Amino acid sequence: MENAKSEVRTKKRKRRQSFFRSAFFILCLLFLFGIVRLYVIESLHISTDSMETTLHKGDFVLVNKFPFGNKPERRDIVLFTSPLRKDSLAAPLLISRCIGIAGDTIRVNANGYRINGEEYPHSPNTLNTYFMPNEGKAILIASVKKLHIPLRDFKEERDGFTLALTSFEEYQIRDELPDAFKSMLYIRPIPSYQFVIPQKNRAYKLDSLSLLACREAILNETNGKAVIREGKLYMEGKQTDFFFFQQDYYWFLSDNRVDAIDSRHLGVIPSDCLEGKLFFCWFSSDKEKRFSIL
Repeated sequence: MENAKSEVRTKKRKRRQSFFRSAFFILCLLFLFGIVRLYVIESLHISTDSMETTLHKGDFVLVNKFPFGNKPERRDIVLFTSPLRKDSLAAPLLISRCIGIAGDTIRVNANGYRINGEEYPHSPNTLNTYFMPNEGKAILIASVKKLHIPLRDFKEERDGFTLALTSFEEYQIRDELPDAFKSMLYIRPIPSYQFVIPQKNRAYKLDSLSLLACREAILNETNGKAVIREGKLYMEGKQTDFFFFQQDYYWFLSDNRVDAIDSRHLGVIPSDCLEGKLFFCWFSSDKEKRFSIL
């Protein structure tokens, strides 16, 4: 009888040990999964059209969040947070393309970017704003429908209308238009600008344009103590033409320039706002985008 009771107690003890071992194993797996998701690789659902047509709203991608050796390079698609002080409590996650790294001299114009003297054309997926007079409205819309091109950001104006197209879509549509209408479709010019992207521990010469691009960065690094007035920087009441930044910075410009939030609105992006690099699209409504390397 005692032997039987002893066997029962032994079995119960083994079941408890087995349960605790299984629970411990599951907790370790959950902990490891959380670490991987937080610091190594995370799956991200795209909720914005800022990278159309490279990525579509609703796509699922993988983000490399490994902290070592993960600095963005030119053309990388990057996940980052807003550096604006007003967004510090609930900084939104944003996606854009890195076109300039710390120390680069960058000039942006309608044709693309000149970085350190080298031309970088806009991505073929970049959305540009095109204008067409009203007399070409019917035939252009018919061409868009025939080619199955989305009618993006269509806006009526007094003398015509605008819409967003990639350069390839514009080529397709222009090929469809009668000769009399080809010259009516033209791209809306964008303003040109040039400046140097701040680099950590380097003296940065300031002018009115660089102050405009780096305003938030300077205010953040000085905890709001700097004063920017009439295109000049004042530190402790004294005007200065130089500033030493404590971080490397980057310049982001989205493929969809029409509605996206990027460095045109946020200025230079500091390294502590970077969350990771998008490197793989594992699901998309566009079959050609599925299982593709970015």
